[in-house]
Amino acid sequence: MRLPSARFLIGLVTVVAVCVATAVLVQRFRPVATAAPMTVTCIGGSEKSELMADPEVERILRDRHQLDVNFEPLGSYDQVQLSADDLRARQIDCLWPSSASAQSVFESLHQGAFPDYRWENVLQSPEVVYAGPRGTDALVKAGLVQQRDGRYYMVDVKSLLLDYVIKRKTWESIGAADLRGPIAVSSTDPAKSNSGFVLAQLELSILATSDVFSAPNLQQARTALPTMRALYDAQGLQARGSDAGFREWLTQGGEFKAPLYAGYENQLIQQVVAAGDASASLLKNVRILYPDPTIYSDHPILALDADAGRFIDAMKDPEIQTIAWRKYGFRSAVQVGINDLTTFKDLPLAEQIRTTPAPAADVTLALLNCLKDAKTCA
Repeated sequence: MRLPSARFLIGLVTVVAVCVATAVLVQRFRPVATAAPMTVTCIGGSEKSELMADPEVERILRDRHQLDVNFEPLGSYDQVQLSADDLRARQIDCLWPSSASAQSVFESLHQGAFPDYRWENVLQSPEVVYAGPRGTDALVKAGLVQQRDGRYYMVDVKSLLLDYVIKRKTWESIGAADLRGPIAVSSTDPAKSNSGFVLAQLELSILATSDVFSAPNLQQARTALPTMRALYDAQGLQARGSDAGFREWLTQGGEFKAPLYAGYENQLIQQVVAAGDASASLLKNVRILYPDPTIYSDHPILALDADAGRFIDAMKDPEIQTIAWRKYGFRSAVQVGINDLTTFKDLPLAEQIRTTPAPAADVTLALLNCLKDAKTCA
């Protein structure tokens, strides 16, 4: 009897290996064999509302992962400070804040309260400042913003805050055509909404430390809290939610409503995708300014029970991650290669962004308390 050749055996082994690898990939995202989809109730930031209402995302969650997700929007710091008893009474399975700092606050307040607790960051978006052509041109001339490779970077945020905002300098004083009033960086209410609070964290790091690439400790932070309160008071009335706040800025005049408005990078991407062929008229009046450095807004899912752990795994599905990027502008935190900037050729998005870490839980809570009550800032 003639034995198989070495070449035949090597080929056979290769075919078997490929089949096994394929089976593993298929098994990873195979639907869980249950009679009906399981409902998971999750409280999350408002900026993810449209993503979670997307029919394709709902279909993938239901058909591939046997999950129905009841998504309830609420500000990041409001949700993570809900008591364990309240979360249980409302039958909340998970929280989905818009920052790692909010996650650290939750963990500091609820240590050991949920035995099956696990978390994972699945999406991310850098904090940016939106502006218009008039304000951007004036800031470039003042040396506060630089244009590099068609993208705009805020290179001296400390001077902007201390020499212009705090001193109540006006847009007229730096030659901004048609812009009026004092220079300020507007946002959603940082005491209620994470997109505004990330701006406050970034400002605190810049003002409280000599090295902006290191987060301030509590002692350093306390020295800067009175200035932070002054910056907060200078903003006036602010929107309470990230999604509604950005839409309001766009529809009420952009830079004529607020020459500088802090938000997430994904918010403009989402509007451009929704506008379709009309996006050109939208983009001609909007500029993206990247603070240098900025803070990434992570979007970690905090699973309070094993059922919600399945939701974490489902949101890592490559198809959902692709939808989150291409339709809603969220950069993937788990899938390499999805964040292809050529998807949005008309948007000058930064590929590599210098970042600084968000402050720890004790500093975060001190800043949050200061913004809620001026008496705690001293």
